[in-house]
Amino acid sequence: MRLSRGCFSTTRERCSYETLSQQVLQQSGQVKRYSSGIYAKNNFFVKAQANIESIIREVLEKYDCIEVSFPLLQPKSIWEASGRYDSYNRSGQMFCCDMPNGTFCMAPTAEEAVLEFVRDKVKSYKDLPINLYQIGDKFRNELRSRGGFLRSKEFTMMDAYSFHTSQESLQEEYERMRSAYLEIFARLKLPVLPVKALNGDMGGNYSEEFMCIASSGEDTILVNDDFTLAFNTELLQMKNSKQYLKDTYGIDANLDEFHLERCIELGHIFQLGQRYSKSMNGLFANRKGESIPYFMGCYGIGVSRLLATICELNCDENGLIWPICVTPYTTYIVYTDKQYEVANNLYSQLLSKGVKVVIDDRPKLSFGAKLKDAKLFGIPYVIIIGNSYQGNQVFEVESRLTSNKYQIALDDLETLK
Repeated sequence: MRLSRGCFSTTRERCSYETLSQQVLQQSGQVKRYSSGIYAKNNFFVKAQANIESIIREVLEKYDCIEVSFPLLQPKSIWEASGRYDSYNRSGQMFCCDMPNGTFCMAPTAEEAVLEFVRDKVKSYKDLPINLYQIGDKFRNELRSRGGFLRSKEFTMMDAYSFHTSQESLQEEYERMRSAYLEIFARLKLPVLPVKALNGDMGGNYSEEFMCIASSGEDTILVNDDFTLAFNTELLQMKNSKQYLKDTYGIDANLDEFHLERCIELGHIFQLGQRYSKSMNGLFANRKGESIPYFMGCYGIGVSRLLATICELNCDENGLIWPICVTPYTTYIVYTDKQYEVANNLYSQLLSKGVKVVIDDRPKLSFGAKLKDAKLFGIPYVIIIGNSYQGNQVFEVESRLTSNKYQIALDDLETLK
């Protein structure tokens, strides 16, 4: 990609009211704030999110989940059928619009839509279990938007929904999805801890959040010293909380032996049971021919929040440091005006070898400014072609992570992909 072909102007000033990563993202022009909780994403951010989505898809396909897509704009009637319209509307979380032909909602989640979808197609126990997922935008009127995409009004989410003949089948799928989540986060190099949690508006009796310990997180968990058992402190606000922890999650420990940690919630999995299938008449015929409500599970990952968290954990005062697993590009070429032809020939050669490469060909920008922007953008490897280049097909490469510099021959540069 040629930087001259996009909107890649940067600033030297940073805002003082955001976390470091959010300051860097705004300084580098990778996010544009339109209003509280409403942002545009620039090229690097879009590419990195696409890489995250690819990893999620690869893992979920391995676990036999099937990708679908549900509408963002949904009729009020299906939310009334589940009994959730009034509570969501009262809380102000859901964007709704009254039109001459009815009232419609911008989906904050998709339990109602997926049940409508499945109910017409899955009629027998022979058709179960199934697990459907989608990756797409959601809308919630967050009254306390913060941290860019850590909590925004429009965000990208992976949400999956499973349907079963029994609680036992649901439990099996829940454990499979738990394993899938841990695999996804491991591939993204994110240190995540499963945490017992409240179900909230989703309903059901059992759920776990996947928390990433971070000082900028807004959630608080209690965790034991060896990090093998943890729960959200929200559970302590319940009546008879200690008994609930024991009965629901098997936690019967001395809470004085737990300590507090600040976290960012990256995912949440739920055993919904029959809440939605009963209220929305989602039935299947069992082996005896009896009509039984589906048993449902629900599984969510905040994709754009994942992206924001990766930036939060991978930046320094100079800018972003993209991890190889999600980096939008692997190689970034910076050159002096004298080496224009050398740099463009190298760019073409690397493209032909399948290297994800950026060339900073922005006019009227000094060599020094381009080097600073290379660190700000955070691409893992920067090829520096200065006036001292000898024309011997050996190039200086600097690692963004370590700041170490190497001399690498042209034929070896393709290994950087």
